[in-house]
Amino acid sequence: MNWRRTFTLLIKEFQELFRDRKVLAIIFVSPIVQLIIFGYAATYDVKNIPLGILDHDQTSMSRKLIQSLQASDIFTVDRILNSENQIDSLLQTNEVWCVLQVPRSFADDIASGKPVDLGAAIDAANSNSAMITANYLQGAIARFNEDILAQRIASSGGVAAKPVGMVAPKLRIWYNPDLESRNFNVPAMVVQILVLVTLMLTSMAIVREKEFGTMEQLIVTPVRPSELIIGKALPYAFIGMIDISLISAVAVFYFKVPLVGSLTLLFFTSLIFMISTLAIGLLISTISATQQQAMISAFFFMMPAILLSGFAFPLENMPVSIQYLTYLNPLRYFIVIIRSIFLKGGSFISLLDQIIPLFVLGISVLAIAALRFKKRSA
Repeated sequence: MNWRRTFTLLIKEFQELFRDRKVLAIIFVSPIVQLIIFGYAATYDVKNIPLGILDHDQTSMSRKLIQSLQASDIFTVDRILNSENQIDSLLQTNEVWCVLQVPRSFADDIASGKPVDLGAAIDAANSNSAMITANYLQGAIARFNEDILAQRIASSGGVAAKPVGMVAPKLRIWYNPDLESRNFNVPAMVVQILVLVTLMLTSMAIVREKEFGTMEQLIVTPVRPSELIIGKALPYAFIGMIDISLISAVAVFYFKVPLVGSLTLLFFTSLIFMISTLAIGLLISTISATQQQAMISAFFFMMPAILLSGFAFPLENMPVSIQYLTYLNPLRYFIVIIRSIFLKGGSFISLLDQIIPLFVLGISVLAIAALRFKKRSA
């Protein structure tokens, strides 16, 4: 082995590597940025749990319970309900994670020493968050019981004159009654696989034409940039629809994940989601000079996109600045959509607040990719 020749090749490879500023940014800048973002975003701590309250009692004692929940940094009372009919829609649209029902005789039962059951409907589509919510709720109500007992003892000169009714949550687990983590994780994995296939394939679509030397032939044809972009995307959209069919079938029939919602809505929203992923892949392809660069860029997009999607870490627990950043992430919307369709039977109307921004995001990125290609081919 000739070490001199090896060293010469090593120097040449480093020169090639450091000549491309885009690759340098991907190698050195991107990991630092990702670590900073993930350091804040990747947390299993649950805070600011959105809570809905249906207060049938409307007494000073029931208001004291609500105030004690609001005073903690665990719960935020986001909605005060007027009827039980609102519970399903609030849980289905993820506006709240839990709805607490205060019974009509709440204050009277506490005063007379009777046990009090608080109805607590918990969204268990996210089984991990549901278990944490249940534990925190039981802890908060236990502290409320201690406060009431301490006040009763203080007001009676050191000894409770009569027993105090203890309050206990009566939990009702919605959408995933057995708290199966598989039912929560598998639909999100469907999204991951779909992103992996569509993004990786399309990120090399245009740059491959450059490497093969056929881009000039396409440029001199009367094909418009928008037509070329759409023509490049459609075959991969077709592949993506086949993939969503296959992996959804595996999720339902092999992993036994319930598909409660509409199969038609699942395919429709998958198509809208693929507009975004295909557009991002094509945008990467127009920016990249080689297929290798395109693959690296696609990988460095996918990793933060998955972690900032709510796949494993609740978005509500992330810093506000990072939460705003997630609005530019198509995975954020589709993970909510697919979990809702699988576990909650989500309808088109209930998911409209996720479908519209997902569609707008996809069309916007597709337009940027077309403009970028037009600029490069001009």
